[in-house]
Amino acid sequence: MQTYSAVVVAAGGQGRVHAAAYQADERVRLVGVADVDSAAADRLATELGIPRSYSDVSAMLREERPDIVSVCTPPAFRRAVVDAAIDAGVRAIHCEKPFALSYGDAVAMTERAADAGVQLTVNLQRRFEPVHRFARAQLDDSAIGELVSIEGYCPNLFDWGSHIVDLALFYRHDEPAEWVLGQIDVSTNRYVYGAFVETSSLTQVAWSDGVRATIATGREPATPILNRENNLGLILQGSRGRIVVNGQECIVQRFGVDGMRFASPYASDPSTWDHGIDPAIFACTREAVADLVDGLQTGEEPVLAARHALAGAAIVFATYESSRSRGRVGLPLQVNDNALLSGLDEGLWSPVGELRSTW
Repeated sequence: MQTYSAVVVAAGGQGRVHAAAYQADERVRLVGVADVDSAAADRLATELGIPRSYSDVSAMLREERPDIVSVCTPPAFRRAVVDAAIDAGVRAIHCEKPFALSYGDAVAMTERAADAGVQLTVNLQRRFEPVHRFARAQLDDSAIGELVSIEGYCPNLFDWGSHIVDLALFYRHDEPAEWVLGQIDVSTNRYVYGAFVETSSLTQVAWSDGVRATIATGREPATPILNRENNLGLILQGSRGRIVVNGQECIVQRFGVDGMRFASPYASDPSTWDHGIDPAIFACTREAVADLVDGLQTGEEPVLAARHALAGAAIVFATYESSRSRGRVGLPLQVNDNALLSGLDEGLWSPVGELRSTW
């Protein structure tokens, strides 16, 4: 059996999940972890039995010469690590979401990996969640008739929204969207994983067949009634019913017909989690790792291929651009910056206070 060596960059929560997922695949040897906080790298290496820890990514890439690199850094540092990994000759790179701090960075990473023959994937692992696969199967079987619209809600567009946007594309079997219309409110200084994000937003996504997706972000009191999992979920409206889905369950409601409920098989009680890892996130990331290794072995495109993350990033950044330009934005996106950050520099937004989130 062919085996592949892997390393993890950044020893935070998601670095821990990636490391455990590699250790769960017998085709992978996890050989190192790197973090600028050397104590964090040492702790994770000791806890999970990773052979070596580093404080310098370049040194780890040079000494370990890995086949696979997981990039779990904050978004602002992701492109530099991806570039370094490609320069080091790795065969596959698995990035955490959100993919990039700007659309230009997302495009550049995708194109450079493709040119170098490096398999690039992004850990939008909810495509593997049983509740979302069940929901899409019900949609494909016309359980609610013809799909009319998708409604999504989450705390913010840049981070959590990357999942919601990606799931909307997943339910549509990645049919390319035509345009985006969006509005954002930037009244508060809010940071997620070191990245500045909007206070709240509203996004409309349109496809050529008339289906529309509407995604709303913002913490309570913006979405108090729908608070089931960090205000995260989707509602699929059909001509003969609707599907309500979040991380814990999928409920199919059919007009005039008995509905059905599908519950997640994973425990939601943090006191039962092994090594502090959410079992649902671990299970899906383990499947993502297995799938990317399958891709290396067979040459088939992985489920989480970077092109899907790029399509989702286009919708996120098109929302920001729509608010800046005050109009509808066509896809494919032609603007490479992050209009939220550019607009901040240009004085378009005037946030006040200081609210920094660590999740």
